[in-house]
Amino acid sequence: MSGQRFIRYLILPSIAPASLICLYFTPESVFGCANRGYLALAVVLLGIIAAVPTVMMGAAAKKRGANEEANWWLVTTLILVSPLVLLVGPLG
Repeated sequence: MSGQRFIRYLILPSIAPASLICLYFTPESVFGCANRGYLALAVVLLGIIAAVPTVMMGAAAKKRGANEEANWWLVTTLILVSPLVLLVGPLG
């Protein structure tokens, strides 16, 4: 596995779920209750917005026959959608 591919498809998209988890463990006195909620919604919204192009890139790669690249885009999409799952599920 290439280091650049690992960074591009796994590390950079993991910033969104990591920031949501860090926000969850931030004390309420730092941001306040409402502001923490708004920040969490902003992280989720940005993750969903970023996931839309990755779905399109993955579909285009699959159509071209580049199955390995399409799989990487699928993993990236799942990572970017995970803040929504965290917000609705265990952190909600």
